[in-house]
Amino acid sequence: MLLDVNGTLVPSLPGPPPDAAAFAPVARLARLLGSAGIRVGLCSDSPLEQLWAFGRVVGLGTPPGFPVVAENGNVVAVGGAVRVMTPFPARQRIRTEVAAVASAHRLVRAEDATAPEFGGVPPARHAWAFGANRRASVSVFGPPEFIGAAERHLTGWAVRHRVDMSVELGPDRTYLGIHPYARTRLGKRRALARLAREEHRHVLMVGNSPADWVPDAPGVTCAFVGDADIPDDVREAAWYVSGRAGLDGVVDILDQVIRRRSPLPAE
Repeated sequence: MLLDVNGTLVPSLPGPPPDAAAFAPVARLARLLGSAGIRVGLCSDSPLEQLWAFGRVVGLGTPPGFPVVAENGNVVAVGGAVRVMTPFPARQRIRTEVAAVASAHRLVRAEDATAPEFGGVPPARHAWAFGANRRASVSVFGPPEFIGAAERHLTGWAVRHRVDMSVELGPDRTYLGIHPYARTRLGKRRALARLAREEHRHVLMVGNSPADWVPDAPGVTCAFVGDADIPDDVREAAWYVSGRAGLDGVVDILDQVIRRRSPLPAE
């Protein structure tokens, strides 16, 4: 069972790290599920190291004791084994292009950054930074005008050089995520389908957006929190859609699994 982070466990917009006490109901239900043979983990665009640390805050256990799908499906950690699912050969070239855009904007490069929800501090006004701990993607932090310029430059650069990749702006335009496939949501879909197939496990994905929807993948089922921005056909096809928003919706879904409405067989 995999829980999305931004927009599901924490708000979509960047903010300070949440209080661990807020996750106490999730931790309690995750322990109950674990005793029944169902492991609860995380699935996010964020890097593995940040998700391992965040999982401890949520109360999912000690890394690598819970499953993690990181970097939008590019990196998977299950049972202590870390795999890069989608290599990114153009990654270093992309970093060089981003640095050139930053130089044109006369910005100073700061140390690699982590997102605010993981305790990170955004770069200063006249600075920019790459995201820390990325293995198979690139993330960039900086002022909105620079991030917008980098997005436009990389989009054109990918077309000119025939590089298969996606470039996605964060909701407040101070963040850029770059992944090795043309459509961002493909990475998560491929990773979860492959995980279910190769690990011989059923996967329940809990999220808040169409990016968390994995259609036509044997062994993968989806549930959504109540404020999910999803089309009606997805809502109808989902295993469960909570009537509660955000973290309360996650707690509701975990409770539904415990009540044996679950599509998840125990391991």
